Amino acid sequence: MRLSKSEIKELIISFFPNLKEKEVDIFLSITEYYSAKNKEIILKSEKTDKNVILILKGVARAFLIDIEGNDITHFIRAKGRLIGDANVFGNEIQRLSIESIGEIHYLKFDISKLEELGYDNPELMRFYVGFLKEIILTLSYRLHSFVAMTSEERYLDLIKWNPTLIENAFDKHIASFLGITPLTIHRIKKKQKVIK
Repeated sequence: MRLSKSEIKELIISFFPNLKEKEVDIFLSITEYYSAKNKEIILKSEKTDKNVILILKGVARAFLIDIEGNDITHFIRAKGRLIGDANVFGNEIQRLSIESIGEIHYLKFDISKLEELGYDNPELMRFYVGFLKEIILTLSYRLHSFVAMTSEERYLDLIKWNPTLIENAFDKHIASFLGITPLTIHRIKKKQKVIK
């Protein structure tokens, strides 16, 4: 079922309550609304455009296939979050594809257009900078988790940090995202049931 324009606007306001209605309308003017079913590629790698996705409902993952044919999940994101390849902020070819996990509703837009709008509108610049800050914090946290945590600690922390991902993503994607095997996730789940 497609979302109406008013439902999309309400979701944006709920995700970003500091954004005024005028700025929400300006932002929506540079976006395109889409929906997708499970396992649809919603952004393809090997592009140089500046398109990113703002998830309205559902979950998506950013992944690549390495030279050995392994499917590696770099990020899993849920509603209210931006997802795309960080190369959109430079001029390099994007390496990551974005795939829906289950049904998803999203806005696709050119991040450079939001940046341009921000030069004339301080509210939109704060909105744009908010996306950048969240991306930096996420990347920093992800690096920290791989350096300082065990595989079990990463999994348990993900449950606390974002239970929506655990509830909606497949174990194989969670495992790839955490740098562990699905069998390890199974063992952690089994151990947690015994502890409870």
